[in-house]
Amino acid sequence: MDTQVIGILGGGQLGRMVVEAANRMNVKVLVLDPTKQSPAKQISNFTPHADASFSSADAIQALARECDVLTVEIEHVDCTELARVEAMGTAKVRPSAETVRLIQDKYLQKEYLAAHGLALPEYIKCDTADEVRAAGAQFGFPLVLKCRLGAYDGRGNYVVRSADDVDAGFAALGGKMLYAEKFVAFTKELAVMVVRRPGGQVAAYPVVETVQRDNICEL
Repeated sequence: MDTQVIGILGGGQLGRMVVEAANRMNVKVLVLDPTKQSPAKQISNFTPHADASFSSADAIQALARECDVLTVEIEHVDCTELARVEAMGTAKVRPSAETVRLIQDKYLQKEYLAAHGLALPEYIKCDTADEVRAAGAQFGFPLVLKCRLGAYDGRGNYVVRSADDVDAGFAALGGKMLYAEKFVAFTKELAVMVVRRPGGQVAAYPVVETVQRDNICEL
């Protein structure tokens, strides 16, 4: 048995996939999730898991003390606490707190990807409804208004179909921390996982097509 222990913040379907792989390698995984029977906990060979919020500072610190490596299966975690784990050397944090913080803010993520030469739909930060209208004049309608923080599985997005729809969309998303993106007709989503070890070795997994239902990845 591998003696290293992996701690996962979040116990959803992505965590479950990690546990499936870890079980085959006989690697111990501990899961932090508020749901006692979350998908990842259901198939883990090891207990006890932690039944607490994956954004709880105390719970994150407690899990880190039981692990060699701490990772996340959802980005909505306390990055300040992850940075503390790193600074204290309690456990290795993969990906780093800085990377998770970047992933949390979808606008900053866009800026990072654009700076590194990736092709993206046009986008612009929108702090007011008038800025959304200006984005419409620039991109044309429809456009997609998105929350920078907390958006996933189709949540936190609003398709603005005309200038008359701007105020409704702006209000629906809380009126702050938003950005607008040029509308792209959705045909299919292809996903590829690329991983890098701390030593720099890089590996890419085969491309797969995801199945979407009601804006949520079903398969």
